[in-house]
Amino acid sequence: MSQGPNFDVKDQVKQATDVVDLIGSEMNLRRQGSIYVGHCPWHDDQKPSFQVNPNKQNWVCYPCDVRGDVFDFIMKREGVDFREALEILAERAGIEVRSFQKKVVKGSADDKATLYRAMAWAEQEYHECLLDSDAAVPIRDYLAERGITQESIERFRVGFAPLSWSWLVDRSSGTSFSPEILQACGLVSANERGGWYERFRGRVLFPIRDTQERTIALGGRVVPSLYPEGDAPPAKYVNSPETRLFSKSKNLYALNLARGHVQKTNVKDKRLVIVEGYTDVVAAWQAGLTNVVAALGVALNEQHIRLIKRFADGITLVLDGDEAGQRTMNTVLDLFVAHDIDLRILSLPDGLDPFDYLMAEGGEAFQALVDKAPDAIAHKILVETRGVDLVNDSHRSNQALENILKTLASIPATVIESSTAKSIREDQMLMRLGRQFQLTPEMVRRRLTDLRSKTRARIDVRESVGEQDLVDYSKFDKKESELVQLLIQDPSLLDRAVENVSPEQFRVGVLRDLYEMMGEFFHEGRGVGYQQLAVEVEDPRLRKLVDYLYDEAIAKKQINEGQTSAYAMDFESQLQSIILRFNEREVESGTQAKISKLHSGGLDEDEEKRALEELFRQQLQKPNNSV
Repeated sequence: MSQGPNFDVKDQVKQATDVVDLIGSEMNLRRQGSIYVGHCPWHDDQKPSFQVNPNKQNWVCYPCDVRGDVFDFIMKREGVDFREALEILAERAGIEVRSFQKKVVKGSADDKATLYRAMAWAEQEYHECLLDSDAAVPIRDYLAERGITQESIERFRVGFAPLSWSWLVDRSSGTSFSPEILQACGLVSANERGGWYERFRGRVLFPIRDTQERTIALGGRVVPSLYPEGDAPPAKYVNSPETRLFSKSKNLYALNLARGHVQKTNVKDKRLVIVEGYTDVVAAWQAGLTNVVAALGVALNEQHIRLIKRFADGITLVLDGDEAGQRTMNTVLDLFVAHDIDLRILSLPDGLDPFDYLMAEGGEAFQALVDKAPDAIAHKILVETRGVDLVNDSHRSNQALENILKTLASIPATVIESSTAKSIREDQMLMRLGRQFQLTPEMVRRRLTDLRSKTRARIDVRESVGEQDLVDYSKFDKKESELVQLLIQDPSLLDRAVENVSPEQFRVGVLRDLYEMMGEFFHEGRGVGYQQLAVEVEDPRLRKLVDYLYDEAIAKKQINEGQTSAYAMDFESQLQSIILRFNEREVESGTQAKISKLHSGGLDEDEEKRALEELFRQQLQKPNNSV
């Protein structure tokens, strides 16, 4: 797609996206006069209070006091920023945002739209196989024996991959989905003989969907009864590999279902419950617990935290009661505490996993345990002090206290100081530790302060980057700012700019960083217009700067329309004027250097003579000067 320098991808995406079509694909709407109404997805809406206006292309919910356009709906619905909302809607509308990337051939293994269609097709094939195939009779019996209902099979679109090595490839014959496309989806793999084999053969399949309800991967659980004794695959669970659609670290199983229930809840504490397996989630939903999701075979990480924060205020992490569950707790505890997210930890009794407990005790009993789950720090204290004689075993007692305080120290002091409630909570915790370990609260506080100082020293570099987010735009050099503004509006001028103005001619700061990045993009053949930079720049300081400069440029353009000011000149003339001012600054810098050398007396007689002659010539060349 050809894009001119003034092309605004935001406007094109907005024009291509009808607000009624978009919101109607997410929720039920009915016409009421000139508008459409529906039940708000963000509160328990007894009567339809969500209004969509097709004439104004906007929406509003008065009880929630939220409103906006198509971008605002996606930002709130998906919990994303504008950049991500733009990409979601652009993909939906078939508009290419990243125009500088290599052209993707439609229908190829590199085309994400094709991969999404292939995954949806494969999900349907596997699901129908489970429902109707004679080969799936043992699987249907197995699921029934485990207590998984037909309703759950339909809700979670559970499927089955027969034992055949080429079942899916054979089924794809006559479709547009080649084996290479299925391989790009992570469904099949190539063998040494040049053929293909099923990745999930002989497994019950649980489709994994993103928050836009698109199937992106599969999780497969082996059914041992299908195999001769001792011949079952070694891995109980197998997930799809990393693909263009799927990353284990960026997704949670059943979040597509749970997020709507969490967002609608009226309680202040919007909480997700995280379990370990697909069947744990299925059992929870069967028991009426609709805020339960599962990790996908990897430890929870920072990307998961960012994903969770889009939809919930807190997490209850449910661990199996065995030793492996306790190791999982130690792995994630410090991470969650450091990110200041409300984490509660539930260890199930008697070594049970969530599925077994839910099937045996039911949803109400499970929810009662969730409600009473201690927060992360309280759980840490319970684990570290279990079985330790805090009075007589000084070595183990000191080690337990040190481990507890190290976790507390990972909470930044600024987080504690910003909240009276958290400050009081920490004081109470230290008093409790003092009593348990027979120390004064002051002694415990001093040790915590020491550990927090060491923790602070390790993250100083990271925090110093964060402090650079605070940029005083009023102190920008005018010509530097105007040059970057000009190039954001008209990227075609960048080749002349980089030939005449080097980054070294900028003062040190974010403007110089952005100009240098734009030069790198230019040499790589990538776009540097506003829409490309808004999508591609990752540094939050520079992204904010791009928005600021673009808004400034548009404001100046509107103010100066019809006037004869310098800014009202065409872009070519503006660039020439700015380059001239950069050159003048270079000359002035050289002049000041020569004058300094003359004053210092560091030149010999010939050098002094040449310096004076050069200064005299420069003075003559200045406008409005006469001798």
